Amino acid sequence: ASPNILFQSAAEKSPVLVGKMTINKGGEQYFSIYNPRSKKSIIYNELSAVFQQAQKARETIANRIMVTTPDPYINTIGGALSIASNAIWEAPSYLHGAVGWRMRLNGWRGPYTADPLGWHDRAKTHFSAYALSQYTSPESGPIVPDSAMHFARSWEKNNIGMFSSGYISRLPNAEAMKPHHYDMNLIYIDGLLRHFDWTGDTAFIRKTWPVIKRHLDWETRNFDADKNHLYDAYAVIWASDALQYSGGDVAHTSAYNYFHFKKAATLAVLMNEDPAPYQLQAKKIKEAMDRVLWLRKKGTYAEFKDLLGNKLVHDAAALWTIYHSVDSEVPDKFQSYQMMRYVDHQIPHIPLRPKGLQDSGYYTISTTNWMPYVWSLNNVVLAESIHTALANWQANRPDEAFKLFKSEVLQSMYMGGSPGNFVLISATDAARGESYRDFADPVGIFSRALVEGLFGIVPDALEKKLLVRPGMPAAWEYASFSSPDISFDFKRAGRIDVYKLDTKFSGTMNLIFQAIARGQVEAVLVNGRKTRWKNIADAVGSPVIEITVPSSQKYEIKIIWKGTQPVLPSPEVAYKQGQQLNKSFPTASLLKVYDPQTALKGLQTSINGFSATVNAAIGKYTVFVQLKQGELIWWMPLCFSVVPPVELIAENGKEENSNAFQLQNNTATNISAMVHVNGYSAPIQTASGNISSTFTIPLAALIPGTNKLTIAYPDGKKINSQLINWKGEKQVMLETVDLVPYFNDKVTQIFKNKYLSPRPAVTTLQLPWQGIGDWPHPLETFDVSDSGLRKMAGDKNEILLPKGIRFITPSEKNKNNILFTSQWDNYPKAATIPLSGKTSHAYLLMAGSTNTMQSQLTNGEIIIEYADGTADTLALRNPENWWPIDQDYYTDGFAFALQQPRPMRVHLKTGKIVSGEESKAKYNGKKIDGGAATVLDMLIDPSKELKSLTLKTIANDVVIGLMGISLLKE
Repeated sequence: ASPNILFQSAAEKSPVLVGKMTINKGGEQYFSIYNPRSKKSIIYNELSAVFQQAQKARETIANRIMVTTPDPYINTIGGALSIASNAIWEAPSYLHGAVGWRMRLNGWRGPYTADPLGWHDRAKTHFSAYALSQYTSPESGPIVPDSAMHFARSWEKNNIGMFSSGYISRLPNAEAMKPHHYDMNLIYIDGLLRHFDWTGDTAFIRKTWPVIKRHLDWETRNFDADKNHLYDAYAVIWASDALQYSGGDVAHTSAYNYFHFKKAATLAVLMNEDPAPYQLQAKKIKEAMDRVLWLRKKGTYAEFKDLLGNKLVHDAAALWTIYHSVDSEVPDKFQSYQMMRYVDHQIPHIPLRPKGLQDSGYYTISTTNWMPYVWSLNNVVLAESIHTALANWQANRPDEAFKLFKSEVLQSMYMGGSPGNFVLISATDAARGESYRDFADPVGIFSRALVEGLFGIVPDALEKKLLVRPGMPAAWEYASFSSPDISFDFKRAGRIDVYKLDTKFSGTMNLIFQAIARGQVEAVLVNGRKTRWKNIADAVGSPVIEITVPSSQKYEIKIIWKGTQPVLPSPEVAYKQGQQLNKSFPTASLLKVYDPQTALKGLQTSINGFSATVNAAIGKYTVFVQLKQGELIWWMPLCFSVVPPVELIAENGKEENSNAFQLQNNTATNISAMVHVNGYSAPIQTASGNISSTFTIPLAALIPGTNKLTIAYPDGKKINSQLINWKGEKQVMLETVDLVPYFNDKVTQIFKNKYLSPRPAVTTLQLPWQGIGDWPHPLETFDVSDSGLRKMAGDKNEILLPKGIRFITPSEKNKNNILFTSQWDNYPKAATIPLSGKTSHAYLLMAGSTNTMQSQLTNGEIIIEYADGTADTLALRNPENWWPIDQDYYTDGFAFALQQPRPMRVHLKTGKIVSGEESKAKYNGKKIDGGAATVLDMLIDPSKELKSLTLKTIANDVVIGLMGISLLKE
């Protein structure tokens, strides 16, 4: 019965065995592959029994978690999750991945899987093993950035900086007490503290309490060096590669530490120690986050605040900032709801359209809107989306939570390359595509989202409370879940909801049951007896009732509803600034209005509604109204957007040059107006709230670049806007400005410098000293060559671009050809060039650096000052108009998108002039051999006498250079 061996490789590290056997029709065939040196021989007749034994073991694991719902795509989750969770376990610890990256790692979210799935013994083994790998000395170490890594990282050496008392090494059981380039402490401690919530194991708490205390001291000593109660991040989360904050105040790590100090206060009481120091630190972290990082107008915490330079607040928060803050219980209920709204409208959404399913708005999301692309900073990641779904449940948005949750189930398990796979990177990821099978990070957080989110089972054994807050979609009429800890069964019949719980937790916990109200409460019965309930008056999103029941093994909770459904939020409405907002709630009473973003003024309330004037800039806003309907009181969100009175909609989209447009009329009146551009005029009409027919502005009427567009009404009112089109054909006559006397370097020098100061005197991850790369690629460099530019300049020392745009630039090899500014001490922070005369337009040839950590942020400015003391400013923003010298931005219209047409670029090594269309077609996301300069332009007030142009660098870590100026002659 043995197969014929066709080939056996040499006994290498990964041997290969190839064979064949004859298959007889209708019969069963067995074969086994094993190493005879580690397992005793198996005869063929035993194989059937061995197979059945393995099948039974597999079924036992697969049936550990059982899920039954009206949705067949959800019902397969239990087996897939149990098998994947088992696959990442290899005693004594959880692994980084089941297939790819199958190695030990103490942090990230993999270990989260143990407790929600009832593997508390595995969790304890994992946490015990890594507790042995914590350093206990020295008390501290000197801060030494690693010169071999160009200062991008701390020197990875014992007794240096973070590699001191409190640090936890990546291998369990003290196998190798050596440094590693991650702060895996934070999420190890997070998992440990959440483990106590499931078990209440006071003996294990006592054993690990010294580990927790050493960690808290270590974390604060290393990452809150300035003692302002906000923490830096040293490769803490999955999205770690290239995530370098240079000693800044970071939201996600500060949130982790808030949660950990708050939990430590609870543990201190159990350990007969004073909880006050831990409570005080948690309080100060929360206050600092709200004071320094909360963006009131945006409704979210900022990503981080710089330690040095202008101490900029980076306001383009990533997904991890949102969900970690919510999961760590930092924001209040209003803040949490606003943060999830930020995800709705600020984080790129990618639609999913599964074949054979009705389009129900399924989508996945990227982790940020940052550019240029670099690994881990803008990807489509299952764990990140699922953690966001959990945060939606925690913020009382169950329907949105489930939509995202199911979307991710579909894209990973059904639409991906491996059925049932907990993928790392989604197939919708434009840069990497699908990668890795059953990666630990999504397995772990998926376990929490399923149990704590969808079924709402959240134990707090330390406080002897079992919170159950079901998060199923409102349309479901039944659902069940079972694990080794609890069985949950829900059934609905008309206006009666019945929940049955059978608990098997080791400790005693009183039940706190919360349900979203479907009407007024007629009665609540627990185990057949009528029970009191209470309204959660501070609930945000939907009305919630709460039932508290003494500890029992089994519960039957019957809720009988009556009356009308609670008032539902209205769909998002668009308003323009100054417009009246009126809301009425005929079936409810209005108690209060809370306007956290101060979007309204002149608020007038009545018993059943309110009116106010919209007084906010263009953007998205949420106002909360506290309503009373019968015995229910809750805060209902009213979501709306503020839009400009009229909007130009380019036929080709925002990124492409376009001269065909439609006009969106957001006003309450019909528009009959004239469009004026550079002397060209055309009539346009559009009804209130509608979009006009397409109108085309001749290219001959447009100058290349930015054009002033005016919409003039018959009553004399005007609305000014800008239209960018680099294909404009209107002739321009330019006067060049000689910058040679102001140049302070050669463009080729940009990445040959050592940028050594200012740098933070703390343990941190930061930009390598050559000004390009990131901490995982500290030796990366880029060779800028300006040979083509200098050759093109020729004897005239001038280059001529299409459309008549000209710039003076020296052709001689050794002459400086750029004016650099930077927050680095290598160059001045700002430089001023005198100007004179009048003009309406300036063209600028610019080159410099930027990176993903400076994205969606003003990196610098061009300031035109007039003789009368007034000024106009062109903000240089990554990614819109400030492009890195080494590459073109990658765009795909989803995770990577521009809000204005691509500029013209000059390839420095070849002298090639590249249009925006050619940039997209040939160089999208690619490195440019030798580098490229960017042509920008700026509208200037032609009625005013010029005084000067100032180039200023605002953001840290970038160098901004000016190579040429041309002014339009009238």
